[in-house]
Amino acid sequence: MVYSIKRRVEGMANEATPTSDAGVVKRRGNTRDRMVRTAGELLGEYGVAGTSIDRVLSVSGAPRGSVYYHFPGGRAEMLSAAVEQAGELVLRTIGESPDPSVALRSFADFWRARLEATGFRAGCPVLAVTVDENPELPELHDQAAAAFAGWQDALAARLAESGLDDGAAAMLAEQSLCLLEGAVAVCRARREIAPLDSAVDAIGALYRLRAEG
Repeated sequence: MVYSIKRRVEGMANEATPTSDAGVVKRRGNTRDRMVRTAGELLGEYGVAGTSIDRVLSVSGAPRGSVYYHFPGGRAEMLSAAVEQAGELVLRTIGESPDPSVALRSFADFWRARLEATGFRAGCPVLAVTVDENPELPELHDQAAAAFAGWQDALAARLAESGLDDGAAAMLAEQSLCLLEGAVAVCRARREIAPLDSAVDAIGALYRLRAEG
């Protein structure tokens, strides 16, 4: 299972051989990014407790000496960076999509591909932080809450742009995110994609209802 994550991470990032100072900086940046992405994938599959420094190093192939070079705060800083990256990915998807329905479809398609590619082991690292809360890392819970709030606000803003009043937009954004995040969790439990399809259909019905109202 860990090997499968390693193969996916290797497919996402390859380090270039440095030929100059700029090359060294690029290589260091790639190492850090690979570690953060690995930590995010591990968080989604194993939760906070299962995402150790040793496991991140094993899967990412990063040297042990790189941990405190890139993350002076150690494991806590690494996990924080992973949650931040996951949050930014969703915000970018919402912001770059031509309309909110396309943004949510892109979000659903992303999870469809991830779930099927990992045998329904993949999970949302932001949600994982709230489910597998570590009392020694309370800042992660606050960070996850902020990420969810940011997604909802961004989606609500796009919905308001489409003509909904602010209150309706905020409610629909919250409902949409709850449906999708919940669907991912149920897909993992049932090991099938049907719950995600149902969530997408339900969101579509909610959008049509709001548009007609």
